[in-house]
Amino acid sequence: MSRLGPVCLILLALLCACRGLGGEPEIIATYAPQSMAENATVSADWRPDIARGGRIFAENCTDCHGISGDGQGELVLSGSVSEPIDMTDRALTRAKSPLDWFTIISEGNIEKLMPPWQNALSEGERWDVTMYSYALAYDAELLATGARLWAERCRDCELPSAIPPLYSDQDYSRALNRESFAGALESEEIAAVVAYARMQSLRGAGEPAEDVEGALPLGQISGRVQHGSAGGIVPPETVVQLQFGSPEIGFSIAETLIDADGNFVFEDIPLTPDISYVIGVIYDGRVYSRLLPESAYQQTITIYDLTNDPAVISVAAVDLFLNPLQLEPHGTGLHITQIIRFRNDSDRIYTSGRGFDDGREATLLLQFPIGAKIMSDDAGGRYVLIEDLERLPDSLIDTLPVAPGSEHEILVEYFLPYVDSLDFEQAFNNRVEGDITVMLPKTLSIKSAELFPTPEGGESDNVKVYGGTLNQDRDPRLRFEIVGNPFATRGDDSGVLTGESLLAALLALIAAALALPAGLALWRRRTQDQSGSIDSLAEQIAQLDDQHDRGQINHDLYHHRRRQLKAKLAELMSRQRDA
Repeated sequence: MSRLGPVCLILLALLCACRGLGGEPEIIATYAPQSMAENATVSADWRPDIARGGRIFAENCTDCHGISGDGQGELVLSGSVSEPIDMTDRALTRAKSPLDWFTIISEGNIEKLMPPWQNALSEGERWDVTMYSYALAYDAELLATGARLWAERCRDCELPSAIPPLYSDQDYSRALNRESFAGALESEEIAAVVAYARMQSLRGAGEPAEDVEGALPLGQISGRVQHGSAGGIVPPETVVQLQFGSPEIGFSIAETLIDADGNFVFEDIPLTPDISYVIGVIYDGRVYSRLLPESAYQQTITIYDLTNDPAVISVAAVDLFLNPLQLEPHGTGLHITQIIRFRNDSDRIYTSGRGFDDGREATLLLQFPIGAKIMSDDAGGRYVLIEDLERLPDSLIDTLPVAPGSEHEILVEYFLPYVDSLDFEQAFNNRVEGDITVMLPKTLSIKSAELFPTPEGGESDNVKVYGGTLNQDRDPRLRFEIVGNPFATRGDDSGVLTGESLLAALLALIAAALALPAGLALWRRRTQDQSGSIDSLAEQIAQLDDQHDRGQINHDLYHHRRRQLKAKLAELMSRQRDA
């Protein structure tokens, strides 16, 4: 069960293709500032819990760093974030100390899109996730070797209760080899011993590696690689890679070839719900990977050919959420959150075939409404924003390819000036074939030949909902007029929302809309569990906004978390539409 190292096909292809990381600690070049080293004191009973660290890592870090820490997270595979380091590569990590890692996790690296966590996680939690991620370079073979050498060559030695985090594995190995093994161990041997000793000094690490490995039931993971595009052929000798493991036993990589029918089998793989498994295939320069659900040890991986025909893409749904706002220096107007869902009707992955110098692809072009002021950011490198164009509306270029049958969503925020009325007009570059929903304050109304008040739902205390269906092939665009006074029912002091209180008000608007009667067209199909999830997300974002207003959370971390929660909210709302 040994790791195959950096020569593995998928890791090599991805690492060679990536440039300019956003989101990982710079382990090679970044050293702990003196102030941090002085302040990061540890008590005599310092013993981080890597089981808890693993949970923190899974909740906050895997989008960039991947499930196993190899840097192949969803944002990396999608092209939004590039060139992450491989935390499982001991050659990169052994020269750095846990204190170095703790410093990066605490202070972040905003230039590379990694937020600081010192205000979001307690010191104990940061040490837990520090030691979890530090130990990702320890695979099962290394720990088993360390356990054997300790038992054979230092039988009377006591394991250290804790290895001070100031010492890297490289530094500590020299002292340990000299003091406990009389300098007799080779470099690889002492590296294994230090890894074993480090793991035994941590809570949540389980039994020694040799015992854990021996107790795991072995079995096979199998499946098939198929081609999803008409006329497509799965290349002979296609390599399938399996990455699997856990913090207790380390992470391993196995490779195999498909047979003549596209089938593959991995034999003698430890099978337990405590281990995560990811299967990956490279085809035509793209990675197709899948995280196996629990106990689902037979999987089909589908690969596709490409198309750059824009006719295969259509706008399947548009949702708008309007809220009054005063924005300096633009004055009074409407803050609009818009979710546009695109559909790929072909059996090929769509991309424009055009690229940027940094390796990202241009896929979809979205024009903002006429007169809009963009309030969105670049979503961690996913979007390219084009602003201040002469005689043209501001625009956004998406860089994520659109897979067949996928729910490809773009979420944007912008500001539109508003006085007594507003002519809303937004052109689309793809045909529109889907539902349009607009949610706005009760004091506003819409005049349109295509959008109408929802007949079953009526009005809640604060919200109106308009809906309709568009089918436009030529010159597709959304047009309607907004009339009324958005501040009519509010006093002078609270009549204008500021940017700081905007999110809470927007979420209140969404939450109120979700509370409309079950007959409301947009929400009639939602389930009770989904409603609870959306309400929970709304509450989390409102609480986050309140923490930020009170100065209890770092500004950059606040925006990072808000984007994550809003993306989840948009995903749930999309699922409701299809339920």
